[in-house]
Amino acid sequence: MKTPIAQSLKRTFTAMAVVSVLVPATSEAQTIEQAVASTITTNPTIRQAYTRFKVREEQVVQAKAGYLPSLDLTAGYGWEQTDTPSSRAQARATNGDEKTDLNRREVGLSLRQTLFDGFLTSSEVHRFNHETSSDQWNLFAAAEDSGLEAIKVYLHLMETDQDVQLAEKNLGRHQHIFEQIKQKTASGLGSIADLSQSQGRLARAQSNLVAAKNNYADARSQFIKVVNEEPEDLRQPVPDAVMLPKSLDAALAQAKANNPTLKVASNDIEAAKYERKSTQSNYYPTVSLDLGGNWDENVGGVSGHNNDLQAMVRMKYNLFAGGKDVSRDREAAYKLVNAQALQQRSYREVIDGTTLAWNAYQFVNEQKGYIHDHVIAAEETQSSYAQQFKLGQRSLLDVLDSENELFQARKDYLKAEYDELIAQYRVLNATGQLLSSLRVTQPQAWYGEKTYEGGVKKA
Repeated sequence: MKTPIAQSLKRTFTAMAVVSVLVPATSEAQTIEQAVASTITTNPTIRQAYTRFKVREEQVVQAKAGYLPSLDLTAGYGWEQTDTPSSRAQARATNGDEKTDLNRREVGLSLRQTLFDGFLTSSEVHRFNHETSSDQWNLFAAAEDSGLEAIKVYLHLMETDQDVQLAEKNLGRHQHIFEQIKQKTASGLGSIADLSQSQGRLARAQSNLVAAKNNYADARSQFIKVVNEEPEDLRQPVPDAVMLPKSLDAALAQAKANNPTLKVASNDIEAAKYERKSTQSNYYPTVSLDLGGNWDENVGGVSGHNNDLQAMVRMKYNLFAGGKDVSRDREAAYKLVNAQALQQRSYREVIDGTTLAWNAYQFVNEQKGYIHDHVIAAEETQSSYAQQFKLGQRSLLDVLDSENELFQARKDYLKAEYDELIAQYRVLNATGQLLSSLRVTQPQAWYGEKTYEGGVKKA
């Protein structure tokens, strides 16, 4: 039964990015959902991905500006001295000088509306739409991958904590055996060789405990690095079995449909196609509507106002640019081929990653059953050997070996349990459903100012 969603995490990123990651609420334990939510909220990689997405959004706005007119206002005031054949005669008559000095004033207003630009503006709008969608999917992909990383450190910390408990229990068993052998040796019933052997195994058990504590300390440090919180009362998670695919074919189908990496590659191809169309706009003329007016005074040595109004349709057609336009077209064509190659590589990586995760999930589950049988058998062997040793039917070496085998069997089973959990979360990550399965809701700001071509759709 899933814990209900009831709590919104704090705002992060910048003032423009309001984050509202929802996680299951609890005051008693730090759940894996909370760890994932904290990671997504504070992870610098996700912040960078979000910023790149917002940059692309602004580029879409800039591209759309090409559909709108450009309006310019000019104004000027200053001094002008004129000395031309036409002005000299008038200057001699008025002031006896050949030069005319006037205070010049200028006011101008011009409007230009592009009527046809070889489809440049429309191609750029489509291009930046797809580039925005690509970075948006990159953001969601980064969140999925960061969530998986948080899950791994969460589970690894729990595993190393239980490793410490197993090592302490193993040390206690060896300590008990050593004390028994020590008493028997002191009473003359045991041998020095048995005491030395027991002492050596005790030292090994102490070394195992130190190593387990060291691994736990490393896992704890890694947890803090990834989650950005101190671990506190971690609880065993249960992956959402309903969202796990039932077969490899189903997993592959979900991965092809939902994996964010494939969405990124698909949008990159579309962006490259429109970039090429943008370069091909240079093969066409540009047509614009120009409206303008000037209201000047004391211009060209003539006192008084000088006004004019214009309304023109103008065409500009570049006939030769030194081969630059053809070269840019070829450059864009190569970028398109590169994007297609990247998509093929991404497709293979997603298929391979999904298959590996599914295989790990299936085979670890099968392996766990055999390891469980091994643990049961090792427990029975250890118990029987301990009884037989008391009756003189088993050597101390047999008893110590049975203790070590039981310790290793329990460690193997513990590892298999956590490997199976990680494999299940890896499958959910490969199929693009990890955060959904955890009921962790992405911030509304991630969906953007509007819905872009090929972008993430709001649920």
